[in-house]
Amino acid sequence: MATTGVSRTISKAEGARILRRTGYSADFIQEVQDQLADPIDIDRDAPTLERYGITNEHLMDLMGGSP
Repeated sequence: MATTGVSRTISKAEGARILRRTGYSADFIQEVQDQLADPIDIDRDAPTLERYGITNEHLMDLMGGSP
C-alpha cells in the first residue's frame, strides 16, 4: 500500500497536552518526552511510546473514543 504523505508528527507541547488530558502525571510526561525528539514522529517513535504503554488505541480508550 502506498503512503499518502500525510504527516504523522506532533510537537512535544501537543503530545504533553494530550497526555495531560488523558490523566498522565507531569513526571511521567517529562520522562516520556526526555526520550523523544521534537517534533514527535508517531511512526518513528512508536517503539518508545509503546514501551511506556502509549498507543493510539489506549489514548482513544482514555479519551472515551469508540471504534
